[in-house]
Parts: sequence; structure tokens; C-alpha cells
Amino acid sequence: MNYFLGNMLPEERNALPDLRTTAAFVSWITERYGDQPALSNEKESVTYRELRQRVAGKRHLLARMGMPNGTNVGLLDVNSVEEVEWFLAVTSYGCCAVMLPPSMSPEVLRRAADHYDLSALIQGDQFASKTEGLSLKTISMHEMDDEGSDPKDVQGTDLAAIFFTGGTTGTPKGVMLSHQALMRGAKNGTYRRGTIYGQTLVAALPFTHVFGMIFSMLSGLYCGSHVWVCSEMRLLFREMGRVRPTTMIAVPGMAELMLSVAKAKGIEALGGRLKLIICGAAPVPAKLREGFDPLGVEVLAGYGLTETANLVSGNLDMFLHPDSVGKQYPDQEYRLVEGELQVRGDMLFDGYWKDEAATQAAMTQDGWFRTGDLARVDTDGFLYIIGRSKNLIILSNGENVSPEEVEAAFYRSPCVRECLVSETAINGKPAILLEVVPAPGVDEEIVMSVLKTIREELPSPMRPARMILRKEEFEKSASMKIVRKKG
Repeated sequence: MNYFLGNMLPEERNALPDLRTTAAFVSWITERYGDQPALSNEKESVTYRELRQRVAGKRHLLARMGMPNGTNVGLLDVNSVEEVEWFLAVTSYGCCAVMLPPSMSPEVLRRAADHYDLSALIQGDQFASKTEGLSLKTISMHEMDDEGSDPKDVQGTDLAAIFFTGGTTGTPKGVMLSHQALMRGAKNGTYRRGTIYGQTLVAALPFTHVFGMIFSMLSGLYCGSHVWVCSEMRLLFREMGRVRPTTMIAVPGMAELMLSVAKAKGIEALGGRLKLIICGAAPVPAKLREGFDPLGVEVLAGYGLTETANLVSGNLDMFLHPDSVGKQYPDQEYRLVEGELQVRGDMLFDGYWKDEAATQAAMTQDGWFRTGDLARVDTDGFLYIIGRSKNLIILSNGENVSPEEVEAAFYRSPCVRECLVSETAINGKPAILLEVVPAPGVDEEIVMSVLKTIREELPSPMRPARMILRKEEFEKSASMKIVRKKG
């Protein structure tokens, strides 16, 4: 039996259907969960039944405005209940939701509106000044008709959404995801050990990223969870204390902040009911798992990309395979070609918007997506991500060094809060530079001594030639990844 299905409760194993569109998704969760709370924030709470009505009212508004099917509609807001409703309304109406990061400047927003052929823009009221002068229809996130409209006859292969990706080094590209990719990604996010139903979580990751919208939102609704929408990351701990979540979806940087608060103030500072943290978007250091375990909180790792509708694999056995990103989810395939992980399945993207060259470069001739990640698989079938092929540092002796693999060795130390490996030059030759943000309260001399010990334990090509301690944190992307600059 499949790894994930075998770890689920027998009575829950076949309970979730394979849904192919957001229209079918809204209908099914309404029938299944009815008057249970679905979405909440500090101002309102919406049941699953009310969610369907509100989505229908927003679809009716699109119809009344004469919005053509198959066009692109931009969504611009911080995390909000309305943004989720509009995402489901736009996609089930037969349009494509273009998820615009709220950090976009007015000039970048104008260029995006043209490049992505937006027929309308749905915006949070606080962004009205950014959109002045745009020659397209604008709709407030709060607008909705009292009368509802049924969903359109959308198909699983129809384009549903565009999310931006550029990793942490490249120019952002528009990743086109179909309905079936969204739904496969959402279902992948439901697999875990034990009961999957009726959890409470705080959704703080940006909905403009697949990890936020698909995993923490759509996967949560798939399971009948009560999802509390956190509009800003700075409000995370206030909301956790108020909502008392049982499950959290987080990136490692966010989980580390949670651990620091829990150690300083006790687990009650995180609400007192937290039992599970699912981490992804970056390597999950062992110190998170080891730090949360005495507090009764399990930490699990996963792996995915925007182009795969977020999830590719998950690890339900972190203590047995602590450095692995787990096994691949059902109904997907993978292979290793010269060390690069390549994947195939209905979770794959349909290409990059108006970038045929990049799309062709990302795909093999026989239809596999080239993740760009270097990987290996152990004898038990567990997957390990070693690093990014484009980040490799090529030393003067011809050795290829993965920065991520070097960083993983240093992250194992509790003295290291953050670290980044990059290429530098010494006497005109390429060399490895390690920058470290020490853990709070640790003496710098002790940190440097620990770093030197770790360096000597590494194979010779992987040893940093220079090691620097930083006082300031590294620059982060919106999803809290460290920005890795090249060249």
C-alpha cells in the first residue's frame, strides 16, 4: 500500500474524493461540512455553507459586469477571507486568478496588468492608491451581490490560476496552474498520520504563494478545518494565542520564531493546543524537530515547487529519516537524471505565461519537469534534496559544491540561527564563503569555535574558506526564504 495511505486511519483512507475543479471542491466541502466554521478573522466567521453562498454572490457580480470567461483577473490583497472567496469565485466562474503580491510597486503593477492581460483587478481597499490610472475595471474585495450564480462548466485541464515564482535568485515568472493541478496539490496536503479532520489552524503564509493558498488554505478546507486568516505575519503570535491552533503550516524561519517564543514563554504562548507543524519551502533543520518534541509538537517536512502546485513529497517519519523530505505523494512519478530530480503527474504546471523559451527549458522532450534540484534516494525509498543545480559552486580544482548541502551541516548546530553559503574569491580563485547569524544569547567566540569544528568534519572541498558572523538577519522573500543572490 502507498506510504501515505498506509499511515492514514482506515476509515479515513478513502473519504476524500479526487476532485478536479474548484467548482466541484466548493460544492463537496459544503455538502460534507455544512454549518461547521470554515474561515474566520477578528471581524467575522464564515461557515462552509455561507462560504458557498458568498462565492456564488461574487460570481454573480462577475457575470453582471459582463466579465468574459477565460480571461485573467488579478487579485491584490494581504491575506483575507475575501481573497479566498474571490479566488474560488474567479476560478469557478471560468476565469484565471492572477495572484499579485501586495508588495508590488505601482509601476510593477502597471506592467503586470499589461503583461498578464488583466481584464479586471479585485483589490483590498488599502491598495486603491496603487491602482489609480490603470485602464481596467477595479473591484473592491468587499463587493458581492446578494443574488448568486452557479459555477461555469469548467474542466480539470482549464487554466485556474497564475502564481509567481523566481526562486530566490531569478526574475519572477508567471506559473500557470490548471484546476486539476490545484486540486491535486490540495489533496496532497491532506495526507498525514492519524485523523485529518476538524483541525484548527492559523493561515499566515501569503496566499499569493502556492504554499499559502494551496497547502494552508485549500488543503485545510478539504479536511473540514477551521482556518483563521492572519493578515500579517507580525500578528502571528497574537492570533495563535487567540485561536489556539492544533496544526500550523510554516516555513522553517517562521517555525523557528515559534520555537523561540515557546521556549521563552511556554507552549501556551502558541495557544496551548498545537500538536503538528508541517514545514516546507526550505530545508527543515533537525533542531526544530528536536526543540519542539519535548513540547509535545511534531514537526514534519515536505518538498514542492510552484510548478508542481506546491507538494511533491512529505515525510511522516522525521526521527527515522531526519534529513529527508519524505516519499512522493500518490499518483505522481519521479526519476533522477544525472542527479537532478524530475517529476511527472497531473499536479504539473501548464508552463510560464508568455515565456515559451523558459517553459521548454523546464521540460524534457518526454514530458518530465526538470526541478533543478539535486537529489538522492535511500534504500528505504526516502528522498533527499541536496541542493540546486544552478547554485553549484565550481572550485578551481573542478569540484562542484552544493551550498545547500554545506549549510545543512552547519544548521545542525543550535548555535546557528541562520546561515548562507555563497561563492567568493581568494587570490583570484573561487572559494566558499559562509555567513552565519548566531542564535540569540550565544557568545560569538563559542559560535566561531563550533563553526571551526564543523568545518573540519566536512570533506575538504566543502569546507568554507571564510566564515563571517552577522548581526543582521539575511534578506528574506515574501515566503520567508533567504534571498540567495548570484553574481
